[in-house]
Amino acid sequence: MSYAPYTPMIEAARHRPALWRLIAGAVTAILLTFLWAGAAILAVALVEGEGLASAMRLMFGGAADVPSRSILYLVLVGGLAFATLAAAALWQGRSRQSLIGRGPRVLRHFAIAAGITLLVASVLFLARSLAQGETGVVRNLDLSTWLFWLPFALVALVMQTGAEELFFRGYLQSQLAARFRSPILWLVLPALLFGFAHFAPGLPGGNAWLYVGFAALFGLLAGDLTARTGSLGAAWGWHFGNNALAVLVVATEGSVTGLGFWRTNESLLEPITLSPFMLFDVLILLGVWYAIRRATAS
Repeated sequence: MSYAPYTPMIEAARHRPALWRLIAGAVTAILLTFLWAGAAILAVALVEGEGLASAMRLMFGGAADVPSRSILYLVLVGGLAFATLAAAALWQGRSRQSLIGRGPRVLRHFAIAAGITLLVASVLFLARSLAQGETGVVRNLDLSTWLFWLPFALVALVMQTGAEELFFRGYLQSQLAARFRSPILWLVLPALLFGFAHFAPGLPGGNAWLYVGFAALFGLLAGDLTARTGSLGAAWGWHFGNNALAVLVVATEGSVTGLGFWRTNESLLEPITLSPFMLFDVLILLGVWYAIRRATAS
């Protein structure tokens, strides 16, 4: 495995590699994200003329099944980006570029990875639609509503996916790489944490753990892309492309459905039975990862 492009990010992390600093930084980032959410609750309370308890229920009391609530959910997660930048500067003295990578490379790799992901997803969606006819998906939003919310949704998705990549791959992974030589440790541990961060207790047990497993596998492959390219661009673009499909194009019942143009007839709230189609999904994930890896090799 050639991870030479990752060296500048690791060297930046080696200035203050102590594990206690990483733990303190992670806790600080999480606490600052909660403060971000608290500020959002206060802003909603002031704008709507509601009490804090009413504003909290308005923001967190229901599913993200309308556009405004879906946007809010994504932006709240996006606060983790600012929290991570602040925590890394405080505890490790790290700059934004040392966590993300050089701007031109980030943008180029983001565009390549997002393009590949959306291209593959479009082909698969077309093939599945032809096979299932009109039984696979139903309209979720009318075109005018969807187009109105689309610019806000794209910005929110860039924030949300960028925040998660910055925290798990840009910060945790590189700091662990500065402390441990073996990629088995600094690739796998952040991937597992990323997977567990996607645990949804409201889903049936089997569904929730399958979701964790797929997220952990994605995190492992995204970590590999980050190490191979020396920036967050490829992993971020892949993450963005995946989420754009799942949030903006074909939303699944039980997830963030308020911004989807279509919605599947299937629901995450229904128990999932193991089938060969899951192996196909894993193979598609691996295939897209490999295509992005090859396309961003230069």
